[in-house]
Amino acid sequence: MLITRWTCGLFRPATGVFRFDRSAPSVAKRTISCSSSIHGAAADDGSQSAQKPYSFEALSGRALVRVHGDDSISFLQGLMTNDMRHFEHGRAIYTMFLRVNGRVFCDALVYRHPEAKGNDDFLLECDRPVASRLEKHLKLYRLRKKVQVQLEETYHSWVAYREQIDPETKTLPTEERKAPTDPHLFKDPRLPRLDYRVLLAGGDDQTAKLDRLLEKIPGVIATVPRFVPFRYALGIGEGELNLPDGKAFPLESNCDWLHGVSFHKGCYIGQELTARTYHTGVTRKRLMPLQFEGLPLEDVPVDVLREADIKNEAGASVGKLRGYAAGRGLGLLRIEKVLPAGGPLTLTVPGITDSIVCHTSRPFWWPNDTNTRS
Repeated sequence: MLITRWTCGLFRPATGVFRFDRSAPSVAKRTISCSSSIHGAAADDGSQSAQKPYSFEALSGRALVRVHGDDSISFLQGLMTNDMRHFEHGRAIYTMFLRVNGRVFCDALVYRHPEAKGNDDFLLECDRPVASRLEKHLKLYRLRKKVQVQLEETYHSWVAYREQIDPETKTLPTEERKAPTDPHLFKDPRLPRLDYRVLLAGGDDQTAKLDRLLEKIPGVIATVPRFVPFRYALGIGEGELNLPDGKAFPLESNCDWLHGVSFHKGCYIGQELTARTYHTGVTRKRLMPLQFEGLPLEDVPVDVLREADIKNEAGASVGKLRGYAAGRGLGLLRIEKVLPAGGPLTLTVPGITDSIVCHTSRPFWWPNDTNTRS
């Protein structure tokens, strides 16, 4: 019961990517308005944040699919953009599953099963609404391979991240032998600034497990979810609403720059278009962060915001909205139209006559030449 109290019901189903926290809009507004960048985002208690910099937040909108069996490595190798051989040196990778036309089916974080005895057992974390479809997608290609695919209900996904970075803060353990046995910690393979994913096994002792984790790691249990706007401020998409099924492309979604695609492995579903785009050397559109002036979109329905048009000062369309949360957003933008100009952009939303002003910037983690392959 304590876990529900600590997380303020964070296990409840998510209602949409464009809404941050309906139950506490005023708190969300205070969090965003106090800073214009993720490095300066303040916690509710500044002194407490300095002492306990990690925020632990339940990801109620995420689910897990388990893939295990003698052929699981070769099976996944032929279906996803990344290379399973990276597991020889790590415990987690980021990847995408594509449709045959090269468009994104879904993205996923792949973990080596923390309690498996062998090396052929993996957990795939994806959006909860996508999990059952991913399970069916994988079973479709299973054929005669010795692989079992099933939804995994044992673990809950959490994130451990820092809104502020203190150089004196000790980092979490990265090796399994140094990490608590449960909850299980995984370094986010996409970007160091995303810190850690946590898998917490269900059961009546969840409170005790979190207590043990907090004894080893300086942090607090988040009472107001902030990870989505934090991720948007970094310019990182995740899940079906940021990467809509059948509409997104892996390179436009920054999969290559987030260590999620290998150009040195064998064939996989959807490889042809991805490889051809990569070898042309130019990706003209990419997901980029958006900072909105004020919070004008909190009560706008998700369906109205979805794919809203973004225009520059000259009135030319430069992209589409791919996500909004608490004054932060993601846009699929034409790079040459928005960089390096940096001028104000406007969001065109049906039914809203006032101009909605937003700004974008080049993410710090992008390669220097943003128009060619890294």
